[in-house]
Amino acid sequence: MRIQHNKSWLFVIFAITILSCSQPTKQPVDYVDPFICTQGDHGHWLPAALVPFGMVELGPDTYPGSLTANGDFAHGGYDYSDKKVRGFSHIHRGSSGGGRIRDRAGLLSIVPFSHNPSDTFFVNPVLDIEKTTEYARAGYYKTLLTQDDILVELTASEHGGIHRYTFGGTGVPQFFINSGNRGKAISCRQISPNKLEGSIGNKYFVVEFNHPVTAAKSWDGVSLVEKSEILNQPYGGLVCSFQKTKSRTLQVKVGLSLTSINAARMNMEAECPGWDFEGIKTKATKLWNDKLSAIKVEGENEEDKTIFYTALFHTCFLPHLTNDVDGTYPGLDKQNHVAEDYKHYNNYAFWDSFRTKYPLYSIWIPDVYRDIVKSLRDIYEQAGNWDPFPDNNHPPHGFCYTVRGKDGYNPCSTCRHEHMLMVMTDAYFKGLFDFPMETVYPYMKHEAMIQMPERYDSIGYIPARPDQTGEYSWDNWCMAQLAIELGKEDEYNYFIQRAGYWENTWDPSINYFRARSADGSWLDFPDDPTENREKYTYEGSKWHWRWNIIHDMPALIEKYGGNKNFIQELECFFDNDLYTAGNQIDLHAPYLFNQAGAPWLTQKWVRKILKEPIVQKYGTHNFFPEPIFDRVYKSTPDGYVQEMDCDYGCMAAWYNMSAMGLYQVCPGNPVYQLTAPIFRKVTINPYNKVFSIEAKNLSDTNIFIQSASFNGKPLNRSWIKHDEIVKGGELVFEMGSEPNKNWGID
Repeated sequence: MRIQHNKSWLFVIFAITILSCSQPTKQPVDYVDPFICTQGDHGHWLPAALVPFGMVELGPDTYPGSLTANGDFAHGGYDYSDKKVRGFSHIHRGSSGGGRIRDRAGLLSIVPFSHNPSDTFFVNPVLDIEKTTEYARAGYYKTLLTQDDILVELTASEHGGIHRYTFGGTGVPQFFINSGNRGKAISCRQISPNKLEGSIGNKYFVVEFNHPVTAAKSWDGVSLVEKSEILNQPYGGLVCSFQKTKSRTLQVKVGLSLTSINAARMNMEAECPGWDFEGIKTKATKLWNDKLSAIKVEGENEEDKTIFYTALFHTCFLPHLTNDVDGTYPGLDKQNHVAEDYKHYNNYAFWDSFRTKYPLYSIWIPDVYRDIVKSLRDIYEQAGNWDPFPDNNHPPHGFCYTVRGKDGYNPCSTCRHEHMLMVMTDAYFKGLFDFPMETVYPYMKHEAMIQMPERYDSIGYIPARPDQTGEYSWDNWCMAQLAIELGKEDEYNYFIQRAGYWENTWDPSINYFRARSADGSWLDFPDDPTENREKYTYEGSKWHWRWNIIHDMPALIEKYGGNKNFIQELECFFDNDLYTAGNQIDLHAPYLFNQAGAPWLTQKWVRKILKEPIVQKYGTHNFFPEPIFDRVYKSTPDGYVQEMDCDYGCMAAWYNMSAMGLYQVCPGNPVYQLTAPIFRKVTINPYNKVFSIEAKNLSDTNIFIQSASFNGKPLNRSWIKHDEIVKGGELVFEMGSEPNKNWGID
């Protein structure tokens, strides 16, 4: 009996082994959930089919969300709560916040149907979807349109959108091709039995069907006309009908370009030469997995991995690739240029993403960062004198500006350019420049002088704006570092003096930054500095802007009276729920404990923000009606805390960096603050030199660093240099349940 019992156990072990071997190991791409952050005012992403940084983001525009977006939802044209779609469009820009009520749908929409529609259908085409059939993964989207029983499948290449529609009903398969975004004029014409071409503004397209069109009519905004062409028509489009095919499956492929119709055709032929939908889908999945696999996270918590890789995925939506397959792209000077041996990117939001996304790129995908640097050089050179207020009467109080070219021309919908020079400076000091800094230094200098004009040198601050005085002090600090690097001592002295202008807005009688008039007198200050009154400060209270010096933290700490007082005030900030995780102003604040000699408090608060419900009192512009107690980052469609826009991947990158235990407080100073990762092990492989972070004995209770070693040698500092990371090495933390207040204070 004993021998038989052992044999039984051997059989069970053998069966379990065989079963486990048959289960494929999950790849990073398998953790991506494109529906995270797609619901309501919780991140503003969309489950589009795309490849990393692709020009095409092909996905559904939902109804009513995309038509009634007023700063609260569907900024990318999609709201998970909606159960209807207006079509499937190709060009989107999700994740950014704000704005008036307007149409948020994407451009170049295809609406499949097979019923006999009334004219009102073309005024506002709306179709029901079966939410239980909606599915998305990186590079792929599908859903079922219930009215006509049409299965929709979408995938993409860099410049192309590929559609597969399976018609289950008995009606005639038809497509309504329109601009997608109401009021955007479209030109479109049929050029052969199965091809269309046209444009929407400076977006050029070709459309090809795998079956010939049997009838084409144009919708002129009022009625259908027996005509296969429409010219520059708002609310217009073409209606294409097809024979009832035996398979009832129709494929559509779309090529896009920002330069010409011929280029759009070239792009499509290069990337989608045949009708291999599955092949394009597989390639998109592989592109994503290759990109995401450069960072490997290990641990038992599967939800953490889902949030991590989805956040990493979100950081690759923007900026967009804007050049054609032959390198041609439209410049700000209204001329076409050729990007030789690099990809040209545009569509940025630097005020938000300079803080987190580019530091992440520098250790994860430095090749992309190098191309972005070259693209920004192009923007500098082609825009010329890109002062948006050339009469020099522009108010520096304006919260943002966008670089434009001749006659205000901007071929891409960039959000904002403040602190672009910080992105360039950081890349330079990380060795990501492939051309001489001297060629762009004059443009960067010009940028710094636009943001804080020379006329303020006589008083040393921007009147009534302590927030922007502090911000532009960062930029001048960057210019000072570059000036001394280039041997420009006089310019170094000038810029380093301007880098200290923030001190002139610090009121030592109250220990806050405070607005003052041009004559030097202090302006009014609220009795309660927690009050979220945006007078003199943008999107935050006086508490939020209290930590606004990222380039000279020792000097700021000294303003508080030293480390002890600084830590006490910073603890008060967090303990009283004044921190706002949903906006950029104080994203760096948890890491300031490191710099004041209390790294265990950085470990405590970063982990809380990453994994635990916390109280949030503030929205973007004011208090919430009632404080919110919730996790900041979740794996659900309402992925972020309310009113938290991802802002081109800024918030996603904050999660990625913090979850790995790294954070760069000041771009331009290539040093990362260290904290405890939430994963047992993290492996980064940016330069084929592996850098790993291991947290031994990590658990839900063992969250504090007890000791550390780097490449086998004891490490008692709470920071690490960029060069140390990219050269490769092993950083090992020993974790425990109680803080070790002696670690990390060297």
